[in-house]
Amino acid sequence: MVVVRTLLMAMLMIMGLLAVFQRRIMYPASQAERLPVAAFPETARLFAVSTDVVLQTSDGTEIRGWYLRADADQKRRLMVLFHGNGGHRAGRTGWYQLAAALQCDVLAVDYHGYGDSGGSPTEQHLIADAHAAWQHAIGPLGYVPEQIVICGESLGGGVAVRLAADVCRAEQRPKGLLLIATFDSMVNAAGYHFPWLPVGRLVLDRYHSDQHIADVTCRIMQYHGDQDTVVPLPLGQRLHQCARDVSADGIPKQFHLLRDSGHNGLMRQHAERFQRDLQLLFGDR
Repeated sequence: MVVVRTLLMAMLMIMGLLAVFQRRIMYPASQAERLPVAAFPETARLFAVSTDVVLQTSDGTEIRGWYLRADADQKRRLMVLFHGNGGHRAGRTGWYQLAAALQCDVLAVDYHGYGDSGGSPTEQHLIADAHAAWQHAIGPLGYVPEQIVICGESLGGGVAVRLAADVCRAEQRPKGLLLIATFDSMVNAAGYHFPWLPVGRLVLDRYHSDQHIADVTCRIMQYHGDQDTVVPLPLGQRLHQCARDVSADGIPKQFHLLRDSGHNGLMRQHAERFQRDLQLLFGDR
């Protein structure tokens, strides 16, 4: 009886700690005083024009990012990039190299509490960040939705799915949605790592992409490593199953299995494949 009581008390203590500190675990944000793109020549030299941007979100917080132009004279296509839960925009060199190879512009923002952005990260705040980026892309930057691919990696996939669903529901359908190593919901991802806890009751930021992706009417392309131990493959597969089969312009959804691949470094490991495949995502057909 004493052993059972001790185990129960330990379980309750762990649950309490997770309930209190879960956002620190979910958002291990890397912060910096300033991240001007000029301080990162390995990125800036890939593009004809590189500028810093400051956006104000719906709660009045200022978030910061980079706007990278492949061509100084033309705006042909744009990636709006939402990164994973670690690091900040300066550590996404693989994405910038891919965009430059595709002659594609990039808008990369740091969420609340990441990099040199203000505020603190929550699901609500990250979704607000995504909408601020979208409005900046179709407003001051002058792109039309059909020129834009929304990109999300890992946690950023949950952000990207929600933004894509919201803008599709608002009849502002983007060209495509690109998802890499992401999940169907944060509840299921947490349940994988903590199977002995009632995570369904504990998780505050739930990122239910499975409940939103059916409203995404643009092209969908998804990648997942078969050795991913951070976001297991079945979570990505289930998200794919929840998506509609064909986009509004007649392109079937695609799921690409990346063999002998884990969670991180996919952009560099499979650079040639991404470059080849994304021609379809951006193409006229």
